[in-house]
Amino acid sequence: MSKSGGETVTIPARITAQGLADAIGRNVSEVVLILSERHEPDGADDLLSAGLAVQIAKKLGTKVVIEARDLALEHLYTYESVGEAVDAPGGRAGHLFSGVTHQIDELDAEIEAASEHWSVARMPVVDRNILRIGLFELKHDRDTPTAVIVTEAVRMAQTYSTERSGSFVNGVLATLAKEVRA
Repeated sequence: MSKSGGETVTIPARITAQGLADAIGRNVSEVVLILSERHEPDGADDLLSAGLAVQIAKKLGTKVVIEARDLALEHLYTYESVGEAVDAPGGRAGHLFSGVTHQIDELDAEIEAASEHWSVARMPVVDRNILRIGLFELKHDRDTPTAVIVTEAVRMAQTYSTERSGSFVNGVLATLAKEVRA
């Protein structure tokens, strides 16, 4: 079944060919064929970049957008890795990126206070940026339910970080949520 009629589908920044096919309601063989024609790795379990996934979906008649939290995470990772300013993305991703970078010291102090035996500096860069995004949302995006914020943070940790990161992020954000949204 194909998604059509101008519907926009939101996907994570990193997705497999099978995941993209499922998200846009197409058969994985259609996605694999386009990948093969472009001389890209074309296995169903191969990860696609955000840009490539958007292009393939467009070719198959579906508009996809990348989840804002994922884009903000990518920009925060670059910001921290390069050690200099990077251009903020647009829209909600830009709101999250700018909010985190402007409040980074305050967010880090709260995260460190809530995480047992872990300083923010010792946390993997991906985990600390996921926590920063989650805490920023808990504090400033009151219309977004706490469960959604925590679930999305755990999804990102499971997607982009280590095997244990999902439970770590869940525990720290749950503690922070009790303090921030009590």
